[in-house]
Amino acid sequence: MIQQVIKKLATLKRLDQPVEKYTDVTDEDFNIHGILVFIPLEKYDVKVLIPSPHHKTLFESRLPTYGEVLRHREAMLLR
Repeated sequence: MIQQVIKKLATLKRLDQPVEKYTDVTDEDFNIHGILVFIPLEKYDVKVLIPSPHHKTLFESRLPTYGEVLRHREAMLLR
């Protein structure tokens, strides 16, 4: 399924664009459990979760591209 999203983003020429919309996933004690990234396709957004602590290296120095998020080994596509 992630490969299909990668192909669609490549067709739309958005694979190398930096992530625009994302949010922290926190609990009631404000512990961060990861980052939820929203990837825009033509008609809807796809949600990808990068769990903690793996999100720290991905978002450390700059915003990652959509391709980097989708190719991350811990990326989980949510429906």
